[in-house]
Amino acid sequence: MTPGPQIGTQLPKEPQTTLTDAVAAETDDPFTVEHLNVGNIGLFNAVNASLDLFAERVWIGELGITTEGWSEERKTAVSNRLLDEFETLPVFVSDTEFEGHYSRFSKQLIWPAFHYIMPEMPQWHGWEKSAYEAALATCERFADRIVDIYRDGDIIWVNDYHLMLLPKLIRERLPGAKIGFFLHIPFPSSEIFRCLHVRKELLEGMLGADVVGLQTFSYKRHLIQTAKRVLGVTGSPSGLTLDRGHVVVGQYAMGLDPVGVEGKWSNATVGELIEFLNEKYSGKYLLVGRDKLDHVKGVRQKLLGYECFLEANPEFAGKTVLTQIALTTAEHNELQVQVMDVVNRINSKFGNIEHQPVVFFHKDIPYSQYLALLSAADAMVITSLRDGMNLTSHEYVICQREKKSPLVLSEFVGTYGSFNGGALGVNPMDTRAIAQAIKDALVMSDEEKLARWNLLHRQVLTNSASSFVSSFISDIESAHAEAERH
Repeated sequence: MTPGPQIGTQLPKEPQTTLTDAVAAETDDPFTVEHLNVGNIGLFNAVNASLDLFAERVWIGELGITTEGWSEERKTAVSNRLLDEFETLPVFVSDTEFEGHYSRFSKQLIWPAFHYIMPEMPQWHGWEKSAYEAALATCERFADRIVDIYRDGDIIWVNDYHLMLLPKLIRERLPGAKIGFFLHIPFPSSEIFRCLHVRKELLEGMLGADVVGLQTFSYKRHLIQTAKRVLGVTGSPSGLTLDRGHVVVGQYAMGLDPVGVEGKWSNATVGELIEFLNEKYSGKYLLVGRDKLDHVKGVRQKLLGYECFLEANPEFAGKTVLTQIALTTAEHNELQVQVMDVVNRINSKFGNIEHQPVVFFHKDIPYSQYLALLSAADAMVITSLRDGMNLTSHEYVICQREKKSPLVLSEFVGTYGSFNGGALGVNPMDTRAIAQAIKDALVMSDEEKLARWNLLHRQVLTNSASSFVSSFISDIESAHAEAERH
């Protein structure tokens, strides 16, 4: 399922489901429901860490498979099964609507622009009128689905850039509803956003909510300044004043569930894997990275910085290994990253039969192995060109409770500001700066490692998943109550 709004106050037990052929009692047209561990896992984990706040929950989203040709009987059976067993309701869209909304409008217009890449490449079609029309039609279907099950007092929490048009559509149908919208990616500066041909529609869509949440103060400032310029509305540090009333614009640092991660980290299997890695890389420095293979995640920049580090510090060339996990993403994104040429060049230049400087996984690895890798690392390197919070850095901090190894972090990641100097900040476009940060991390004294880790760990505990959810829900309630008083 693509990210969707929560009706009431909860999410489903799993972040995503898919359907395959099998026998089902509800209909002669067979199907089964299977879990898929994709989608906004951070949001799913955050709400699951806060279940004591909620009474009921329903997750609404698209199935992610074609439903064209489905009978009404099949749609009803699937909907009933998902609602009864998974507290989930699907929105049925046509293949044309899905392609136009998700593949073009969301991924070829909003995603690159919000990450400061103007979507002007010939193969990107997000600018097309049909892409916007598909996005609007899809959000209309979401709004209709919400109205069908809405009850007075429900909180409607709309999530992420795919559904920026939705809050206004809900407000038109349910004027008295409590609505929150949270953007999980950066909100760009006014100079970037104002280039979009649907800038007014996007802003008006978001501002149909009582509260618009963003992850950092900079993103909040960008939204307020942009809305003032484009819509001509009045802005203040607390939000924006529209004809219908005040919309709160807030900063909410999304975190993870430290107790949950520590519980998985304490598993005996993880401990055995840590021992294996410590033995495997004994006498060597282990750098780790885990990123989507997307042009905004800076994997190529990281590798170029690592290459520069090895060239400038030949004494490290035979005893440093970068293990990079590169998660699969859209094909048109991966083609533009072109990392394997750098990987092969580094391994050819600095490797031999006994030593491979880069270990590159073009896939994810089991979570237990991932936690062990973070625990055994001598440094983690994150060089995103632009990113939201990047909770991978939070997981790394928790896993480093014993080694206290340093974190090299892009200055353009939302998490960087909240870490208050605990990370080694780098400009991901500066290859030499990345190289120097890697060296600084590997030669850092134990005293500095401890001091920096304490700063990082304090922020991970403070900006937890439960505090994120509780503060956002609370602000929706209070903002709506304030609006009703006026």
